[in-house]
Amino acid sequence: MGSYVRGDLPSMKAQTAAFLADVAATPDSGEAGVAHRVQGMTHLFAGEFVEARRELKHALALFRPGRDDDLAVRFPPDPGAAAMIYLAFALWALGEFGEAASLMERMTARVEGLSHATSLAHATALTAFFALMRGDRSQAATSISKLAQIARNHELPLFQAIGEFLVGWATADGGSLVEGLEAMRRGVESVRRQNAVVFDGIIKIALAEAEVCVGNPERALAVLDEALATCDRTGHCAFECEIRRARGELLLDRDQLVSVAAEESLQATIVLAKRQEARGYELLASLSLAKLYQSTGRPVDAHAVLVPALEGFSPTPEMPEIAEAQALIERLA
Repeated sequence: MGSYVRGDLPSMKAQTAAFLADVAATPDSGEAGVAHRVQGMTHLFAGEFVEARRELKHALALFRPGRDDDLAVRFPPDPGAAAMIYLAFALWALGEFGEAASLMERMTARVEGLSHATSLAHATALTAFFALMRGDRSQAATSISKLAQIARNHELPLFQAIGEFLVGWATADGGSLVEGLEAMRRGVESVRRQNAVVFDGIIKIALAEAEVCVGNPERALAVLDEALATCDRTGHCAFECEIRRARGELLLDRDQLVSVAAEESLQATIVLAKRQEARGYELLASLSLAKLYQSTGRPVDAHAVLVPALEGFSPTPEMPEIAEAQALIERLA
């Protein structure tokens, strides 16, 4: 977990291999489930979503409530909740939005009966990050309030730092932009001092959006470039597509007349998403690029980029962008 939080991918891979070797003789045990969860987390960190889905589904299949409850203390956090959370992130990237949202609901039901502080803080923090990722502001606000209380009551430094950032986000989202942004910056700095990079991408995207809202687009761009540098340094590619998409949209917003840099950034995002087989991220980046093409008088290009990205998707409340993309295709046609 230490290697995971600080972004030491070679160490994660080595320790995961050793863990899996240790449980090879007991493949149906709760410990084996934890080992496969750790393997899935390692794949997720590296942006290997298909492999992450396979390992995390295996971990969840091995989990037995009751039998494995004590593993939350031996191998925190709670093995069932953790497998569900990380699997939901992998499924979201792969475009399996409904199953991802359903898993988060199952995870919430699981943690309601827990008293283990680290498991509660972990589940609440990641629920808030998942909500931020999918744009569910009401769910994010609920989770943020719970996290701040848990981290304060149990003196969990990393979760206190994350909580400060998220409370700042909620404050800024509520209209107190300057006050909220300052809290977000303090939270980011506190997370940095603890050498934690595991959710750096989601944090930096939210911070960049807040910087734009107070009129600091250059600072926002620097924040996103810093996040991409972290991806390059650590191999942490789980949220690289979304960082690049946010960067492309920011470049476009800076100057609608000069869209070449934004176009290149979004095209690179689509290439990366295809390489990762991340159809969810590919759809979002393709929609952004199609809207750019439409706004610059290139309807044929917009149609060409959006149609293949939308193939196989049906409208769902978990991803309203699907209906938006379908409506745009109809207008373009």
